[in-house]
Amino acid sequence: MEKNNETGVIRMNRQGSPAVLEYRLETIGKPNANQVVLNQKAIALNFVDVMFRNGTFPLNTFPVTIGVEAAGVIESVGENVNDFVKGDKVGYFFSLGAYAERRIIDASELIKIPDDISFDQAAAVMAKGLTARMLIKQAYSVKKGDVVLVHAAAGGVGSLVSRWAKALGAKVIGTVGSSSKKSYALSHGIDHVISLDTENLAESVKNFTEGKGVDVIFDGVGKATFEESLNVIKNDGTIVLFGSSSGAPDIDNGILEAKKIKLIRPTLGSYLPDKESVQLAASEMFEALKTGILGEINPTVYPLSDVAKAHQDLESGSTRGSIIFHI
Repeated sequence: MEKNNETGVIRMNRQGSPAVLEYRLETIGKPNANQVVLNQKAIALNFVDVMFRNGTFPLNTFPVTIGVEAAGVIESVGENVNDFVKGDKVGYFFSLGAYAERRIIDASELIKIPDDISFDQAAAVMAKGLTARMLIKQAYSVKKGDVVLVHAAAGGVGSLVSRWAKALGAKVIGTVGSSSKKSYALSHGIDHVISLDTENLAESVKNFTEGKGVDVIFDGVGKATFEESLNVIKNDGTIVLFGSSSGAPDIDNGILEAKKIKLIRPTLGSYLPDKESVQLAASEMFEALKTGILGEINPTVYPLSDVAKAHQDLESGSTRGSIIFHI
């Protein structure tokens, strides 16, 4: 709760289980040159947050605040900030320190949010929507008639990739980790959904494609799915490996070469190298949201003080779609 110049913030004194995430009040200072103070209205939970928390991505300075994505209102600006003013509605998609009621952030990290996009929508969709756009338009250009396989199709990125690929005219096969998520994935307009806990991936894809296989696989899961994916991809097909929520996969380059499979391991930053490219991509992504391509964005909401519970739920695989925090 805001009190004078205090702000609620989640801090970690070490990496580990969700229990290392602690809520506290801290005093926030004034912005330096090129910085703003942002009053955050919605904060996103991404799987990368788990990786920062559990030590997959090492952190060297403690205490530290994790989280990389949020949306809010500019409260004050420092010197030399020319693109934004107090009251502007903005967000960001990768700037460590998001788990806070208010924060100081470099103005160069910010994206303007259209008036008809809510804070909840923006926080829920920015990183995931920009990633989805990068995957289906840049890493691999999905075209009409492509047969696309999307792993974790009930997840935040997977659901958006599935919808956008369908809008581009592809046939979309999605996988989910449990049968309880099957109807949710089908609600995104996916042509065929495979529940990996009860169905065989290779058999299901073979039956659906009449033995032809798939043109491209979008895989944010990694170790648990990669080897099986090799059995369903066409010769000369493409695997876009953009995440590893189950761990890094063992990659047999001999199989890739034998089947002439292109393996792409994209990063968002490599496709969005400057502010102009980010704003252009964001404008296209927000337009896709407004026109219905990305569907209804109804994120699951947790209080920021329940951040540990949200991390537990995400890691257990019990969540669907996007998760955000409110103060």
